[in-house]
Amino acid sequence: MAVGHEGSLLEAARAARGLTQEALARRCGTSQPSLSAYERGAKSPTLAVLERILRCLDFELALNERITFHQITVAGPGRSTALVPNRLWRLSPEQCFAPLWVWHGRDHRVFALSDRDKRAAGYAWLLRYGDETQLFEHVDAALLVDLWPDLVDGLPPEIRDAWWPLVGWTRDQSVEELILADARAWGQDYRRRTATRAKRLRVFRRLADYGLDPDQIRALMRHW
Repeated sequence: MAVGHEGSLLEAARAARGLTQEALARRCGTSQPSLSAYERGAKSPTLAVLERILRCLDFELALNERITFHQITVAGPGRSTALVPNRLWRLSPEQCFAPLWVWHGRDHRVFALSDRDKRAAGYAWLLRYGDETQLFEHVDAALLVDLWPDLVDGLPPEIRDAWWPLVGWTRDQSVEELILADARAWGQDYRRRTATRAKRLRVFRRLADYGLDPDQIRALMRHW
């Protein structure tokens, strides 16, 4: 959720669950006037109160690195600058595939992000011209990684070079997570067998085939 203060966080969480202030107040044991004051920013809840209300809505607070954007210069026709974040983020399925509306004066264009080809065109536009709100509301890390091979040739080199470290790091992290999950699942089967030296050696070689280095393999096998 992109929110500015505790009140907007509570309001967004409550709206996501389709509850009125009165219904939420009854559920979490607070008063409707207090909840209204929290949402308006007229009063600040303590951290304990904020966590309690969010738990009633099946949300929890999490500590994440703040997303910031910096501006880069882009040569060639069109806008001379573009925005690049310090990290990528994930969106809900509803946000991922919500249509992207782009306005040019009195004219507008709509990218249907539920269609892969149109999503590629929309992401190309976002990376070139999107503002912070548009980027934050429509760019999803996993979908960007998936689309990157289709985008890379059409992007200005300055944008391609600025976004690639983020895309590459996210892709590598995702691959490593899949490898480790697969390796752990295979290791559970191994754990049920007699841990002879020969079998342990076969396991070591199998995990090496996954691309894990010796330290990662030893760390996994210590837990088996």
